[in-house]
Amino acid sequence: MPRCYAIVHSVESLEPFRIRISWLNTESRSTEMTSVNWVCSGFMKTSGDFQVGRLVDYDSLISFSHRVKWTKVGGGAIRIYPRKGEVWAVYRNWSPDWNELTPDEVIQKYDVVEVIMEDYEWDHRHGGVAVIPLVKVSGFKAVFHRHLDPNAVRMIPREELFRFSHQVPSVVLTGREAENAPKGCRELDPAATPLELLEVITVSEEEESVRTAELD
Repeated sequence: MPRCYAIVHSVESLEPFRIRISWLNTESRSTEMTSVNWVCSGFMKTSGDFQVGRLVDYDSLISFSHRVKWTKVGGGAIRIYPRKGEVWAVYRNWSPDWNELTPDEVIQKYDVVEVIMEDYEWDHRHGGVAVIPLVKVSGFKAVFHRHLDPNAVRMIPREELFRFSHQVPSVVLTGREAENAPKGCRELDPAATPLELLEVITVSEEEESVRTAELD
């Protein structure tokens, strides 16, 4: 899953492939959105502030997934947070009490959501994002639609942003991609979609997903 970030400074060669990058490293600051000692417990941090690492050569093209939105903040840090219109995988059973002893079968359960509103107040511990669950479309491997019930919208406060596992690249279908392409639905990148969500489902299973797709 795409949980590591890097800044690409230059392309040195295409044949063979070689670029110069800086990895973005976890930054621990008092202004971070949670007091959970997330990284020290073995989890990857995908939201918050990051420091730019040293310049290195890199030659693995398959390591790259997609570009992300970011802002530069004080001290040269890079800030990355879920943004409106993005699709993210979230930990279904997330808890601030997770640590290195939390079983994998608890951690590795996911839902996918679309961010429909963002409201961050960087100088205070307020704000967060509003998300709506995405529901699998029957007959497709990686096509999802928004939950149809407006009451399914959930607010994830800033202090719970480690609930977000990683961003999932997606495209909105126009209906012209294929004869049965569902217009307005999103096709997710299978490489960034949790495996359990890639199984093709039936119409009845889709209806069941609509009834149960909500964040704890």
